[in-house]
Amino acid sequence: MVMTLQSFNSDDRILNQAQREDLFANIPYIEALSKTKPIIIMDEPQEGMDTDNAIKRIKALNPLFKIRYSATHKVMRNLIYRLTPFESYKMGLVKKIEVLTVAEKNDEASMKIEVSKIDLGNGDPKVILKAWHLLSDGYKFKVTKKIKKGDKLDEMTGNVIYKDYVIDRIAKPIREKGFVEFSNKAIIYEGDQAKDYSAIFGEQLYWLIDTHFIKKKKLKEHGIKCLSLVFIDRVDNYIQDDGLIKLAFIEQYKKVYKKHKGTEPNDKHISEIQGYYFAQTGKGDYTDNLRSMESNKELYDLILKDKETLLSLDNPVEFIFSHSALGVGWDNPNVFNIATLNQSYSEIKKRQEIGRGLRIAVNQDGQRIYDAQDVKINEEINLLTVIPNETYQSFVSQYQTEIVEIYGSTDAGAETRNNHKGNRTTERQIKRNNTLFNDPAFKEFWKRLSKRTDYIVAFDEESLINKSIEALNSITIPEHLADINIYRIKGITEEHIEYSHEGHDTKLLKYISTPIDLVEELSENTALAYPTVFKIIKGLTNQIEIIKNPARFLQEATRKIKEIELDEMLRAIEYRTNNDKFDLSELEEIIIKNTDRLQPTPNKGIYDHILYDSFVEKDFAHDADNDSEVVCFLKLPDFYNIKTPIGKYTPDFGIVLRKKKIRENEGKEYYFVIETKGTNDINDAKALTKSEVYKIKCAQKHFEALGIEAKINYFAPVKEYDIFKNKAGD
Repeated sequence: MVMTLQSFNSDDRILNQAQREDLFANIPYIEALSKTKPIIIMDEPQEGMDTDNAIKRIKALNPLFKIRYSATHKVMRNLIYRLTPFESYKMGLVKKIEVLTVAEKNDEASMKIEVSKIDLGNGDPKVILKAWHLLSDGYKFKVTKKIKKGDKLDEMTGNVIYKDYVIDRIAKPIREKGFVEFSNKAIIYEGDQAKDYSAIFGEQLYWLIDTHFIKKKKLKEHGIKCLSLVFIDRVDNYIQDDGLIKLAFIEQYKKVYKKHKGTEPNDKHISEIQGYYFAQTGKGDYTDNLRSMESNKELYDLILKDKETLLSLDNPVEFIFSHSALGVGWDNPNVFNIATLNQSYSEIKKRQEIGRGLRIAVNQDGQRIYDAQDVKINEEINLLTVIPNETYQSFVSQYQTEIVEIYGSTDAGAETRNNHKGNRTTERQIKRNNTLFNDPAFKEFWKRLSKRTDYIVAFDEESLINKSIEALNSITIPEHLADINIYRIKGITEEHIEYSHEGHDTKLLKYISTPIDLVEELSENTALAYPTVFKIIKGLTNQIEIIKNPARFLQEATRKIKEIELDEMLRAIEYRTNNDKFDLSELEEIIIKNTDRLQPTPNKGIYDHILYDSFVEKDFAHDADNDSEVVCFLKLPDFYNIKTPIGKYTPDFGIVLRKKKIRENEGKEYYFVIETKGTNDINDAKALTKSEVYKIKCAQKHFEALGIEAKINYFAPVKEYDIFKNKAGD
């Protein structure tokens, strides 16, 4: 029996916390169901099914096993499969991404001011601003020192444009944003910028609308409705009749409409093409809160529920405006363009922002329309254009940082293109050197290199148990302390609370925790059988450390046992060749990339450039390309990967050297595979992660399994090219 548990009811509305936790209380005949030992599939378990009550009730069903499915797990348990953004992107399961940048340059003359931090410490309140400073080498937008009421910003920055900006008030109300008020009555809130954004917003909207018109014509031929999404950070800027964004949209729409149609659009048409998902509350404020949206039924149904109507070519709505809080989490398969109109740094995750438009488009019959595998770049139907008001480098940097946080590597993230006002500034072609590609030396090298392997692992249970007992007995948990501070309130005014720090102390506390089944939790987190875990727990002599903080002990114990498992796995792993090979035909003649991380390799490279991930790789490729003994080399492609128990691994370079002795004509060829890192020492724990070391050691066994006849020399890790050459000469 298979049961699917979701955090949604039949009306597709999100359940509240109490409903989520009582989800299973309303399922009749729990005892009868438990006897069937059902298989449970948990959809989005972080939405209320990871709570103590929910876990307890799911356990009462006595499941044979549970499958937890989500893209954003809060608790990760026994990962079976993960489809990363990069993999989805490569497989054509989501739209391609294009970033059309509309970023300011040379705006030193603007009166841009940011409130970075408000300090309500001892004495008068102070603020740190960010503003244009006039320095000896030009203007720089940087932070000021702490400034107080009465200070003149033009004197603090040496910039005359701030002449009328004198600090008049610094405040940080309870539960509200702090702000600074100047003598000219300008008010800037914490985290915000003060400047005229009409020009930059107008420029973003122009390119959004122009892109929309171009795509709309093309998509209509396929029966696809084109939608564009605009994120705004101030609802009033759109909802009010004189709202900055509303007026800018009307102005730019008229301009683009006339460019493409040759006539002026009427006011009714402009009004009908716009939709939004924020509503007016009882207090008169506008929000994108779900409850408020529900009260605006017609709009709520169209935008959030009746997506089919919105996707109809007969429905006039083409541009959706949303507050950038993303509170509802709306998305639509036919969003092809996204603009983010920010007056300050966007706290929205780039992956969330992009994610609103990544789904594959659908036509009027509700069918997904996929691009062909061989579709030419920029001719795709499924292409998402993102238009932020920041530089491409800034946008991509934040996106990559988020990918690293989630997946541990920027490689997981989807590649982005930069279209700056119509110019595709990041597109690069990497061409194959067919002379070297067809060279018998390279063909022979690939023949030896192309063999695939499988691995088998056998554990020594006794060794694992003994090592785990020793490791867990070494765990020391810090004492649970209260950090105590005392502050003296010296005065309270409308503007701030004045206080002083009078003392500090610590106190030992007893740890209060809900009971933890240590055997159950360790078994689930390490995939060890109950009897094995019980033997480990039975051998512990430091139970006092468990009592101090059971959850922390469990975390440490899990980490240590997993490390031991990996060591045991590596010790016992055995690679064997199979009948499969890596196909040489997958090395395409032309590869298109959107990046500047390219190192020319015109002399000895199988391709005229390599895409490098680090400067170590870049330098290595440069030196290899200029080495007279190198016949050819290539950066190994992603499809060349070695299976390991902790994921697939692709080494960095494959190299063919030809060494000749004096008076030799032909010389002898040698074959190498290189893994470059920031160290030459595999035991360098500062430069290499444990997973990198495990993968290198697995690769060593893989290349050993290829056999003596393959004569593939695998060197890892290698930091400098000279180190490789010294080893190659041995």
